Amino acid sequence: MLKKINMIIISFFLILSVKGTFLFTLYLPVLLFYLFKDKTNMYYIYPTSIISLLFFERNMLIPYLFLIVITTIFMFIFEIGLKKRISLFLKPNIILVTYITIINIVSMFFYPKVDIIWYGKIIFIILSIAIYLFLDVYLVKILKDFRNIKERFFANNNKEYNTYIHLEVLLAILTTLASSYVTVLNFNLSIVVGSYFAMYLSRKFKNIYSTLFSLIIVVLEYVILKIDDSLILMITSGIYTINSIYTIGIYNLFLAIIILMNPTLNNYLYIILMVVSIVFEVLSHYFIKSSKTKEDEFISLHENAQKSVNEEILKFAGFLDRFVIGFQNPKGFNEKLSTGIKTIVDKHCNSCPIKNECFNKNKSNLYFVFKDILVLDKDATINHEDFSKECYKYSSILNTSKLLNQKINYQNPNTNEKDKNNYILLAQISGVSNALKNYVVDTTSKEEISYHMLYKAKEYLEDMEYYITYYEVIRSYVDDFLITVGIKNVYFEEIKPILKNLFEAITDIDVSIIKVNEENTTIYISVMPKLIIDVTYAYGNIPSDTEAISGDNYLVKEQNNGHILFAISDGMGKGYSAFYESDMTLHLVEDIVQLNIESSTALEILNTFYTVQDYLERYATLDFLDINRHSGIATFYKMGANTTYILKDNNKIDKIINKSLPLGIEEVVDQMEYKLDDGDLIIMSSDGVLENLIDNDKLEIFIKDIKSLAPQQIVYEILNYATTHELKVKDDMTVIALKVTKNF
Repeated sequence: MLKKINMIIISFFLILSVKGTFLFTLYLPVLLFYLFKDKTNMYYIYPTSIISLLFFERNMLIPYLFLIVITTIFMFIFEIGLKKRISLFLKPNIILVTYITIINIVSMFFYPKVDIIWYGKIIFIILSIAIYLFLDVYLVKILKDFRNIKERFFANNNKEYNTYIHLEVLLAILTTLASSYVTVLNFNLSIVVGSYFAMYLSRKFKNIYSTLFSLIIVVLEYVILKIDDSLILMITSGIYTINSIYTIGIYNLFLAIIILMNPTLNNYLYIILMVVSIVFEVLSHYFIKSSKTKEDEFISLHENAQKSVNEEILKFAGFLDRFVIGFQNPKGFNEKLSTGIKTIVDKHCNSCPIKNECFNKNKSNLYFVFKDILVLDKDATINHEDFSKECYKYSSILNTSKLLNQKINYQNPNTNEKDKNNYILLAQISGVSNALKNYVVDTTSKEEISYHMLYKAKEYLEDMEYYITYYEVIRSYVDDFLITVGIKNVYFEEIKPILKNLFEAITDIDVSIIKVNEENTTIYISVMPKLIIDVTYAYGNIPSDTEAISGDNYLVKEQNNGHILFAISDGMGKGYSAFYESDMTLHLVEDIVQLNIESSTALEILNTFYTVQDYLERYATLDFLDINRHSGIATFYKMGANTTYILKDNNKIDKIINKSLPLGIEEVVDQMEYKLDDGDLIIMSSDGVLENLIDNDKLEIFIKDIKSLAPQQIVYEILNYATTHELKVKDDMTVIALKVTKNF
């Protein structure tokens, strides 16, 4: 927001350079710089400059209107040329420099107000071109020169560094000099404008550049233009370097002393400077937060969000644990416990003189004390040592429990099959709870990229005058990060190398810059670790001859973390029932992997839930492949699945063979990691294809022969081969073929 305010201030005062011999020499390059960074800036610049001319130089209003009309038309024609790549024949900077030259020649040589010798006009034109080239070319240079960016911008957390500062200093100098052509209330307006920029540069950057700005202005105005009051800029710059709540008080006290010591001075100037300091303090409070404050806020938001998510997961895991504890005993057993505890309380506690005191002190533990005593837990006395020492009737309670236990068996709650199923259910819920806890442990133990660095990256782009409409750090782990950036009014090919160099400097690893989508004038880009492999794939499915619908289903899912997931599920039996089972399995897989947890954790949870429903006797196989495009590692998870074939470039075939039963039968999910090579062809299939042929060796030879085809053609050829050759059993057939290409 403050950049917009600064742009308005610059537009208002820089146009006043037309009062001198400069005409549009100083104003035009700055106007083009702002418009070509974001054409919507015209809505701020044009009205502001017109208002300034109405106040101070009305006779230049008509020439200015001509200028902005011509410039606006030129800007839109220029953008159309860029989109149609007309500018490939002429570099954009050459076109813009030519435009600046033409406008300056027309205005300076044909406008009668400018009465200077011809070579003076040429010098001004060269100055105008130089200003634009500095603003534009220097900006491009610092965007693309990232060799030392980390040392300059990121390395020292306590040192402010802003690559855009040189441009801001130049704009401040030009604007202050332009305002020197106007005198208001007997003081030069440049003192007020210069004081504002001295405050701004001192407060934001806190380095030598603020002092340099003030020194240049003082030399030009005090020494050359003979504006005595310009010396105040050095004092303003020095005082505002102190970032304190007392700064405004010190500054205004200083101005008040000047007024009191020499009342003959032009007091309007110092009163206005007081007002400017107050307005600036309000603006800076809202728009110029210290780097440390902004960084702390950013980090705090991240830490709180992450902590909140982990706490919610742990709370849910705790709920499951409590559910298990609360319902681990059958209903009949709980009823027997309740009767036994009531007997103990009636016989021993109701007549106890300290009953109320005891119940108040031990009310949350009495149930567990009496339960352990009733089931004759040998460790009851040790586990409840405090109660056993304080209760003088403890021995009597133990004797009563023994008598009760002789009449009612409290030690064998699993008396029927229903109770056993209850224990199985609770055990699996407990397994889910443990899986969730492991997930929290996994995520909290991963090393994260410094949020200071990620925040500075956004700040860096904003300082470069890129209009960042969206910036989200979805993941921030060292080897697994995803940053999504929305940038307005920029071309992908222009911003791609800038983002690549920037985030590689931050993360110390190669990154991939991927265009996600484009909406109106905003493009959305994802930044992630470099994708070292590309995968092209295809799939096909046909039912057996006797069924109208296949019992197989398949899933292909590209995730935003650089992983691609492939899965085939074969439901038990055939037809609609088998289709339902496999379809439900893959929908559950798709839902659970959206949690962005490790595939092994996701499948462990899914397998746990399938184990819970084992009494339904409904099963489905699952052949699951997770390809990490960052590392080039393929992880195979097989639960009752068919063998996967991996054909190498040298025609060698590696096989990933299943060693596990379908989902929900075994507790452990079998997995295997495999390092992919360039040119690998992976064939996944249901059990109706590869291992169902009478002569499987011939099929392998056939696949080697068609290896060079596109994945979709390979799928078609394999299905066609299987249906036209002798099979062991007529069954549903599903094939997924994928080819791996390395990015070198």
